[in-house]
Formats: sequence, C-alpha cells, structure tokens
Amino acid sequence: MAKKKPPEEPGIPEWVVTYGDMMSLLLCFFILLSAFSELKKPREYQKVIESIKEALGIDGGLGMIHTLQNPQNSMINHLTEHAKMAGDVAARSDVNEQSISGRDQTVRTIREGNRWAVGGPIPFAPASAELSRSAREQLARIAEQIRGQTRKVEIKGHAWGLEDKASGLDYRDLAYQRARAVAQYLEKECQVRPELLSIVSAGNSEPKSVDLTDPGAGAVNRRVEVVISEVDLAEVHPDPEWQGN
Repeated sequence: MAKKKPPEEPGIPEWVVTYGDMMSLLLCFFILLSAFSELKKPREYQKVIESIKEALGIDGGLGMIHTLQNPQNSMINHLTEHAKMAGDVAARSDVNEQSISGRDQTVRTIREGNRWAVGGPIPFAPASAELSRSAREQLARIAEQIRGQTRKVEIKGHAWGLEDKASGLDYRDLAYQRARAVAQYLEKECQVRPELLSIVSAGNSEPKSVDLTDPGAGAVNRRVEVVISEVDLAEVHPDPEWQGN
C-alpha cells in the first residue's frame, strides 16, 4: 500500500521571498535613476557620489566591479565631473535673488504659424551681394505678390563655401548684405512698404546642399529667400497704417 504524501508545512513559499527581494532592488534602482536624472545641486551630490564609488569599487573601496565597459564612461564618473566643473559657482536652484520688475509685467508671444516662400530663391554670385539683372527681374515679380498686403515678410540671406569666404566677410555679414540689398530694391524700386520687411541673416547655417563634390552646391546655397508669414503688421507695429510723424 502506497504511503500518503506528508502535508506541506504552512508558511511563505521560497519564491515569494526571492520575488520580494527583486522588487525591492528594482524600487531602489528606479529611485536612484530619478534622483540622478537632473543634477541641480552638484555640490550636494558630491558626498553621495563618493559613498557610491566606495561601495561599488569603481576607484577601489570594498571591491572591484568586473565590467566589459570602461568605468570612466559610467554615470558615477559623469556625475563626478559635473560636480568638479560646477565648483563653487551657484547653481540655478541656489539663486534666491528677486528678478528685476520692468514696466510691462507680461510678455506677448507672436506665433507666426504657416509661412510661404515667394518667387523662389534669389541667387548671388560668389563673394558678392550685388543683384544681377535676372535677380532684379525676379524681385519685380515677387513685389507684385507682396505689394499692398499687410503680412510681415522675412528677407533671409544665406552664404556658403570658400568662394564666399574670399569676400573677406563673415558668412553672417555677407548673408546680411545680400538680404539688405534685396530689401532695399523692394523698397526703393518696387514700392514695397519698408515696415513690412524683416531682414534676417542665416549665414551658412541653412544650406540646401552640403555635397562638396557637387560644383552646383555653392550656387544653391548663395541665395536670399522671401518668405511671407501669417503675422499681420497690426500685431507687431503700433502704427500699421503709418499715420504718425
């Protein structure tokens, strides 16, 4: 006759203890991640960093961690370098000075919304801000589209490459001169209201092509763009109809 299986002793199963330990470790891990996600006061974290380094053994201490990665790339090392760089300089969270109150207590933000390029880019010769004959004809057509309307128009200049560097000007300065030449032509020759136009220099920060092997890359990057925004002149100008003196 088979023997009966002895009844199991009451108590907590062994896997519950292991599961509880794992959950506790995960909780501590995520708390540390949250605490180190934004280092606002590096000097206050210095002692914490030293304690963790001593416990984990990155630079010695109780033991040495065996890892396939370079310990110098660890989060602990990054936090240490951050604290060293901060030094005694007050962090943003340490500053308690009251800000200066101006005449206007609120700021109005203008959101431009959609923008439309008009007439295509206006090309320029290398190291030059002079308008070519074809560019003047192109601007005359563009002026027909923007003359009489009340939306702000952005004139953005661009420069690029060693050819433009030969002008002796910085990219931003040359791009500004190109945009200014376009704006002056629209104002004086095409009777576009000057208060509608905003001159912007993008320098060499917005090229259309960066292929150095393409001989035509510089030509498409040396340009001025005319862009109409959704901002009405009345939103940004105190006298949009220019009735003042």
